[in-house]
Amino acid sequence: MLKSLIAAVALSLACALPALAQVADLPPPGAGRAAYAPFEHLVGKSWRGTGTVQAGVEDVQRWDWAVGGHAVRVVHSVNGGAYAGETLIFRDRDSGAYVFHYFTSGGFHSTGVMRPTGPGAFEVEETVHGLDGFPPLRSTIVMGPDGVNRARSFQQEGGQWVEKGGFDYREDASAVPVLPALTPPT
Repeated sequence: MLKSLIAAVALSLACALPALAQVADLPPPGAGRAAYAPFEHLVGKSWRGTGTVQAGVEDVQRWDWAVGGHAVRVVHSVNGGAYAGETLIFRDRDSGAYVFHYFTSGGFHSTGVMRPTGPGAFEVEETVHGLDGFPPLRSTIVMGPDGVNRARSFQQEGGQWVEKGGFDYREDASAVPVLPALTPPT
């Protein structure tokens, strides 16, 4: 058992060496924050959103730096933790695009790309994994001059992008996402 564990660790290290050799080409720790300037107005803040379609639906988000400033982490919960998720946003070195991975308490995840379209504005393309037949999503996020961050989602239906709703977020320092507790297996 110990021999196979040591062999696995050695193989893992051998496979990682080519990638580790490229670390010298990366910017120094903390230098990544400049690459995330489009997110500056969101990071380090909590936001409380009200649903635009269904009354009484609330989404709380917290935006923070991750990986020493080389990524952005968003934790959110809907209606006090009935549903929650975490997103990591990372700037792809080759394309310069902001790619993200979203993990949910609903047993599915999504991947996508965020593109800045102006000050405080983004377009988002997202693919959902783990929900059979779920169509691709597009979203817009726009910070208005009134300080309201408006997020709208669209799904493709009959070749057209149809708005499905969204949230209007206002900064709220007291807002804290509630993550559901892990239920141990029985």
